[in-house]
Amino acid sequence: MKIPEKLKMVLLFALFILCPKTCYVCSWLAEKCHFFSDVEGLNIASFYHGKTSIAECLSVTDIKEDLRGLPTNLLNLLVQMDLHFHGVLAPNSFSRFGSLENLKIAGCFSEIPPEAFNGLTNVTSLTITALDSKNCCEVALDFSHLPSLTSLFISHHDLSLLALNVFEKIPHLQWLYLDSVCLKDLSDVLCRLANVKLLKLFSLDDWNIRLQYQNCSVFNTTDISTEFSIETVDLLLGKLEHIDEGAFKPFGKLSLLHFSVSNTDFLEDLSLIGVHQISKISAIVDVLNVDDLCVAAKLYSVKSVDVYYKTINLSLTSKGSVGCKEIGYITLENDISREIVNLLDVNSVFQIFSNLTSAAIYRHVLRSNDFQSLCASYPQNVKQLINMVLQTIRIDKIVSHQFMCFVNLKTLKLVMSKISVFEDFAFIGLNKLKELNLHRNKISSIHRHTFSGLHELRVLDLQENPIIYIEPKSFGHFTNLSSFLLGDLNFPPNMSLIKLHLSDIFGVIPYNLSNVFISSGLRPMHLVIGSNTTLNNGLNLHIKGQYVIVEDCNSLLLTSVFTLQIQAAYMICENEFIGKYVPSVVSLEFQSMFSDNIGDLSVINQLVHLKTLKLEKLDLTNLPNMDIMFHNLTKLETLILANCKLFFLDGSLTKDLKALTKLGLIPKDTVNILQTFVDHLTQLRFVYLEDLDLYCSCDNAWLVSWIRDNRKVEVVMSNPSMQDLKCLTDNEVDHISFVSYVTENCSFDLDFVFFACSSVFLCIFIVVVLMYKFVGQYFKPFYHIASGWFREAFRMKEKQQYRYDAFVSYSSKDEHWVIEELLPNLEQRGPPFLRLCLHSRDFQLGHDIVENITDSIYASRRTLCLVSRNYLNSNWCSVEMQLATYRLQTGPAGKN
Repeated sequence: MKIPEKLKMVLLFALFILCPKTCYVCSWLAEKCHFFSDVEGLNIASFYHGKTSIAECLSVTDIKEDLRGLPTNLLNLLVQMDLHFHGVLAPNSFSRFGSLENLKIAGCFSEIPPEAFNGLTNVTSLTITALDSKNCCEVALDFSHLPSLTSLFISHHDLSLLALNVFEKIPHLQWLYLDSVCLKDLSDVLCRLANVKLLKLFSLDDWNIRLQYQNCSVFNTTDISTEFSIETVDLLLGKLEHIDEGAFKPFGKLSLLHFSVSNTDFLEDLSLIGVHQISKISAIVDVLNVDDLCVAAKLYSVKSVDVYYKTINLSLTSKGSVGCKEIGYITLENDISREIVNLLDVNSVFQIFSNLTSAAIYRHVLRSNDFQSLCASYPQNVKQLINMVLQTIRIDKIVSHQFMCFVNLKTLKLVMSKISVFEDFAFIGLNKLKELNLHRNKISSIHRHTFSGLHELRVLDLQENPIIYIEPKSFGHFTNLSSFLLGDLNFPPNMSLIKLHLSDIFGVIPYNLSNVFISSGLRPMHLVIGSNTTLNNGLNLHIKGQYVIVEDCNSLLLTSVFTLQIQAAYMICENEFIGKYVPSVVSLEFQSMFSDNIGDLSVINQLVHLKTLKLEKLDLTNLPNMDIMFHNLTKLETLILANCKLFFLDGSLTKDLKALTKLGLIPKDTVNILQTFVDHLTQLRFVYLEDLDLYCSCDNAWLVSWIRDNRKVEVVMSNPSMQDLKCLTDNEVDHISFVSYVTENCSFDLDFVFFACSSVFLCIFIVVVLMYKFVGQYFKPFYHIASGWFREAFRMKEKQQYRYDAFVSYSSKDEHWVIEELLPNLEQRGPPFLRLCLHSRDFQLGHDIVENITDSIYASRRTLCLVSRNYLNSNWCSVEMQLATYRLQTGPAGKN
């Protein structure tokens, strides 16, 4: 079944409401959470226009613990519970994320109290969905603690368990999406919406619902007496097996009604639902009776119709013919399960729906001259048509003047329809056509007048056509062309090298050309520019072929290229890599096939304006000057190395990549990544690692802690967890767990180190305490003796003179005799005249007394002890004698 575009947007918004502006994936937090921050996409579509941040947590069992490492200023959060978890969503589970605006919770809980959403005063969008799409979670929901909530999506939760006034407690609710909510009665929805005043959009997707008349007695009210004031109501229902009259009367009008009927009256089913307006009907029917469809269009003012059917009946009554003129958009698609498609009379379709502005027809057989005969007989029936899509139709050829009467057509898509022949002047009359899509047909020849008359054309898509011949100036009519998609060129086999001359096929290359795709499939191509045209805008050039040789390397056309995509073994110009001749390029993607002739890619370092670089399927192991390939690329923001062969990555490659914010690594073979590789990447914010296969080397050991602990860089890996990361052993055969290898070979047991250090410290402490207890009184003298001895030895070595002839050790109580008798006789009444050291006269003020004693003894030739009763009773005199005795025993010179 083809899903309507509007429905797609609703579902995508609901499923990815938390996505930021193009995301690629993120940091390993507790091995469960991924954190995205201001990243632009690798593979996730964008829904926001501004920068934002998102965290995605998978297999969660304890929300508070598993989300502990996330920043508190998150704007978007997706939490996917473990499949086997059925516990309670605890109060205050998200209270620390006060800035959160969008929250999605996937999982089944036994209880979700209102307090679970405490603190989420800024949340405007909430998604509650189950992991098991086959069953509904039986839990009551209450959103009264989300005061700012405007958008609510509930999927696979039993709606009947919700409080009767559950939506009334959300005063600002504007968008409500209900998907598979296990409705037993339509009243479960309608009666709960009776008093919701500000709702602008309501979408219900439930394929098993019975359309019964509302019964609100259990809601303490009677039937809903007034219509809802909801602007947009989308109902996506299954087979309408039972309908009570007036089932949807409270809605008044529907923007979209999608349903399926079989062996029932299409019109009768619609007449029962009770609404007075349906903007768009999307239906799956066995037999499409166009007359009933048109009567319904008149009754309900239907403007757009999408119908999927097995058989169509185009017979029409006068009553139905009036309603058909109300329809402006129509899609007719034959059942894709049928092997035999129907022959469709296009003339009858456009006669019946004579005011169409957009028509799409899928999977039918059309006759080649249908449109031509329509223009001959009923040209006014398509005068309003602006867009027309014919896809997977079977039509022999497009004949001359086929669309002569489609004078207002702006978009024409003839896609996947096996069209092989376009006669000259086939598109004459399409004077306003801006887009022509001929994708995936059987076109083999293009002639000079094939596209005559398409002077306003902006986009021409000829992709995946086996083009054998292009006549010169075949595209000369396209003076306003901006997008040109050509291929796959399949020139005659006798041409070993497909030669395409752009100036020949265009005459003059259009000045507004901004997007060019040229493909020679699996064959080599020689591309000749030929023209020196200066383009008004930058050119996005996409080239595909076995290998490509470019001529006119210095053409102004090449200097206009700002985006270059290459899918070829190599693309050279004057035997050099084409990168040398596109100096203005800001985005370069080169996908090779491990060719040996890719040239010297070091010229990439000359592309100083480059912001995005993607290299894929390149053998970089033998590339000359690879270490300087990325030098000078100071503006490069995104670097992707996908399926490339390389041995190691180190800092020599990245020394100039100061602006790099996003890095993608998908190595082809085993690789070593040295820590220096990221040392220069000061602006790096996002890393994507896929199929990473490392060598079992301690050079790579840093990666484990870097991925686990880094908070500045968001890292995502294709491995479910770090434990699944493998490395190649020395025998180049066995793969083992990289984390286990690093743990066993590249790290030490931190617990053991702490134990050993603590034990040593404790032992030293005990020894010091015991020594202090028993011999502590000798520590200080010993220190001073030792220091004095070293000074004495130093003095003897340098042959220095003593300052004193004798140090006099005496008791202070005998000082009178020393001053009156000893001092004058030895210092003044000579000769010889001696210089004495007295503690009362020569000790340095402020110094420790023991230090003064030691210094004086070792600064004197002799020590003179005046022993008396006072001397023997003095402790300090005893110290002086001991120190003098130690000097006598150990001193290398002098005697006491």
